[in-house]
Amino acid sequence: MNGLSTLEQAFGGAASRIGEIDRLAGDLNRWYLQQPLERNFLHPCLIGGKPALVCQAGLSRDAEAAFAELAAIALRYGVYLKEDSRQRDDSSILHNRRREVSLVLSFCIGMMGSSRMVTANDLQPVNAVQAVASQLAEPVNPMQVKLSVDKDGASTIRLRLRKPPSAAEVMAAYSQKQATLNSDPLAKTEIFNFLSDIYQAESADPANIGADLALMADYFSHYPQAVNLLSELRGQKLILKYKQNTWQTQAFGNQFGVDSVTIYFDTRLGAQLLNDPGCDSTPACSISPADALLHELLHAKLMLLDSQHFIDGGGMAQTLYPFEHEREVINHENRLYQDMNQLDGRARPLRHRHSGELLQVSCPACNPIKQVASSDPSL
Repeated sequence: MNGLSTLEQAFGGAASRIGEIDRLAGDLNRWYLQQPLERNFLHPCLIGGKPALVCQAGLSRDAEAAFAELAAIALRYGVYLKEDSRQRDDSSILHNRRREVSLVLSFCIGMMGSSRMVTANDLQPVNAVQAVASQLAEPVNPMQVKLSVDKDGASTIRLRLRKPPSAAEVMAAYSQKQATLNSDPLAKTEIFNFLSDIYQAESADPANIGADLALMADYFSHYPQAVNLLSELRGQKLILKYKQNTWQTQAFGNQFGVDSVTIYFDTRLGAQLLNDPGCDSTPACSISPADALLHELLHAKLMLLDSQHFIDGGGMAQTLYPFEHEREVINHENRLYQDMNQLDGRARPLRHRHSGELLQVSCPACNPIKQVASSDPSL
């Protein structure tokens, strides 16, 4: 989510402005990322005309340290902090019946819009190695569990960080499976037409967007799971808008329905999702812009095709982040990437929350570390 714009919208009618609201957004973002999903609820609003934050009911009792840290942030910026004491009832819903709201969700909530350019010096050479496709079918999981028995016969569970596969291993697996990775020509054409139809072009957009959408359509046509996802979204009120250095999904509507969804995208912006040792030199920790678009389309699918569930989970409640929706999108993303990994050996990373570093790349199906576009016969 774009936390800064959310706070500016929520506090816009306050009698006095908050100084350094960008720093407040950053501090709240860091607090959010440190908390487990079941207690990181935050609702910015005005109480008595003054900026306020409503946190989870009973937070001071159930998580004293988390509440104390949040209280210190609120005190630092002069924001009133209150634990949620509301009860869901019809009166509160009727009060907001005609109030249109929007919810902005970002691909990497932890990055606050940061990005950098990947240059030729960042690309790592790939050496010939023995094919290891079978080892790279699963997404990268940063934690391994090992069960062992000590001398006394007692079972011991040991956890250790697992290094991601090297660039050479990933490229060897990809090269081995590429020959069996087939495109669906009809799906390619239908996907390109769909993306072109929902893309709302503006005069200042880069000239390469149309060609990039064609490359994305070719990329998606190799994966039946991606083809099915895009097929499900045909006919929905979905818009694509270019926005430099941005991956965001914005839902428009209210507590009674989602009217439309807009995805802000950059066809030259990938992401490094893991930050384990060795991740700066292997594509197993990163995804391409095309993969990032799939993530945003998963947001849109849940918002548009299962709107009531999305709303019931607080999706349009103007919270800083709807954790249940986040959890569901990440679960869908992991399953989708796993299925794609099985087909191409890319070892796209597994993650448990929206975080990562946004990285500029040279093509829509390029990984921030190594170009592995399925349409490139040289790979």
